Amino acid sequence: MQRRQFLLATAATLTAQTRPPNILFCITDDQSWLHTSVTGSPWIHTPNFEKLAKNGVLFRNAFVSTPSCAPSRASALAGQEFYRFGPASMNHTEWQAGLSGFPDHLALRGYRTGSTGKGWAPGNWKASGRQHPPAGPEFNTRRLKPPAAGLSDIDYAANFQQFLEHQPGKPFCFWAGFIEPHRVFESGFGARSGKRHQDVQVPPFLPDTPEVRADLADYAAEIEWADEQFGAMMQVLERAGELANTIVIFTSDNGMAFPRAKGNLYEYGVHVPCAMQWPRVIRPGQVIDDLVSFTDFAPTILQATNTPVPPSMTGRSLLPRVTGAAKPFRDEVIFGIERHFPGSRPNGAGYPMRGLRTSRYLYIENLTPDRNPAGDRPGPVWPSDDPTGGFGDSDGGPTKTVLCTDSKYRLLFEKAFAKRPAVELYDVQADPANLTNIAAANGRLVAELKARLDRHRKATLDPRATGRAEELESVMRRFPSIAAEVSKQQEGR
Repeated sequence: MQRRQFLLATAATLTAQTRPPNILFCITDDQSWLHTSVTGSPWIHTPNFEKLAKNGVLFRNAFVSTPSCAPSRASALAGQEFYRFGPASMNHTEWQAGLSGFPDHLALRGYRTGSTGKGWAPGNWKASGRQHPPAGPEFNTRRLKPPAAGLSDIDYAANFQQFLEHQPGKPFCFWAGFIEPHRVFESGFGARSGKRHQDVQVPPFLPDTPEVRADLADYAAEIEWADEQFGAMMQVLERAGELANTIVIFTSDNGMAFPRAKGNLYEYGVHVPCAMQWPRVIRPGQVIDDLVSFTDFAPTILQATNTPVPPSMTGRSLLPRVTGAAKPFRDEVIFGIERHFPGSRPNGAGYPMRGLRTSRYLYIENLTPDRNPAGDRPGPVWPSDDPTGGFGDSDGGPTKTVLCTDSKYRLLFEKAFAKRPAVELYDVQADPANLTNIAAANGRLVAELKARLDRHRKATLDPRATGRAEELESVMRRFPSIAAEVSKQQEGR
């Protein structure tokens, strides 16, 4: 009876909201879904994310549209699949002229908008003619002294406070882009933060060595730093008296920056943490296993603020589900990638993939299986301290070095860097690390999942499904390397 009364009150709140809700959208950089204390990692402590989940809803199956920074963030902002964004479909290019995100729509409704940290990046948004970044005008003036060199010196809470003092009295939309836990990590930061290497849980696709455990400990400490900054922002929100009327969403733009994760369509690349609260509307303590896509954030925010959802948005609002709808939200999510790091292959070529995830299976199509999935070797060295000399789609670090230099881990090296078949299929329940491809033994299931993927791609106008693949290939040729993109920005384009 109490639940029914809450749902009736929720319906009334949505239809008779006197004050438009504020929006606080928080996003970390390179964090896989398991790596919070509330989603299964006892060696990573994220009390503020856990508090958010307990005060609202935890989405256990949230997936990015693409496991690559800029296009992933574009999907969250614009509510569409990454492949619909022209040049913004990949990193280190340009924001597509005429493309609007939820902050733009809210600004037209009288919201004050702002951002701190990493917004839509890496890329050039000025080339599209915009007057401010897609995530909102930047508030990055307040700085602090971080405890490790690998951390950002942005004072997220102080900048949020500065934003709240700007044009007070209006509803707001604020984007907090935590730069953590993006590489490069400061070696030993995890140990100094109290991380014991023996407590670290090493994913099965990585070598279990002291170097890898230390690398994962440093990664965990950066996650905890971001969680601490998020907690400080929530305190600012509470002191301002806006906590009850603010929709808070916390997620990450893609999975961990380790081989076979970030930049890949496997679970550790596309499956991310996600929680949401809205005290006046969302019943606390919910755990939802429905499949959620990054494309759903923008229509959710627009519906909650009584802002028209443009027909270009292909995602679906989460509000009906979090306010009591009993039916599952959807039975599949779609994701993919075009190119992660420019310069990993000759002539700016990428490694296009498309994937479909159901509650049990992960289906992947590698559209150019003749290419190397993580880039060529030898190849460009990035970051500059990467001693492996190639595979540029995989960020450099101790774990990558172990894989590339220790012959004992040849099989894991091949899982990360060797060429792959055109089709992959994984039983996620039996094989959560996606190590055993069962496509050959499941022809009927492969055909069914392929048909579902093809229908979605055609309905959402994927250029590679509608005879327009050249549109994406031409973007790669226009932006063949980071040097070219930086040069264009310096020219003021």
